[in-house]
Amino acid sequence: MATALRVLIADDEALHNLALTSQLETLGHTVVATATNGKEAVQLARETKPDIAFLDIRMPVMTGPEAAHEITAERPMPIIILSAYSDSRTVEEATRAPIFHYLVKPVDPDDLAPAIAVARARFDEWLDARHQRDMLELKLEERKIIERAKGLLMDTRGLTEREAYRFLQKTSQDKNTPMVELARKILLAAPLLQKE
Repeated sequence: MATALRVLIADDEALHNLALTSQLETLGHTVVATATNGKEAVQLARETKPDIAFLDIRMPVMTGPEAAHEITAERPMPIIILSAYSDSRTVEEATRAPIFHYLVKPVDPDDLAPAIAVARARFDEWLDARHQRDMLELKLEERKIIERAKGLLMDTRGLTEREAYRFLQKTSQDKNTPMVELARKILLAAPLLQKE
């Protein structure tokens, strides 16, 4: 059996909430909260910290896609959009939101377990891609700091680019300090270096 999940459901139609709750509980999941509008869904996601959310695309106060953006900004999780509509305009609206699956209501019980599995797999891929992007941005920022420190050493010490890089590298190794940290210290000491 798949991992039991804590689920948030948001749908302004009470019958759909009840039916989906029953289907999810049959699969071994626990519905920790139900909401009748997007704003309430955001608040309940904050309070109950579910593992996955099912959001109706059209709800009062705040739509499912709007709620998905707010929920993801605070605490990302797999989100499945529910909709009674499958027209291209509605689907396009959903694709602009951070969602990981789309189910047309009424939800067929046989579609639920595969939809959850797909949403969770896509969410994991999204998290990994986001982590990779963050790491690349960090490396780029660190590279810029090292380049600035290298340029400062070239200007103040009359070193070639290669000599400045080698100085950073050797000093980093000797002091057992990451090169970017050493570069930051050199940049902070720039006024002193330039006065010499």
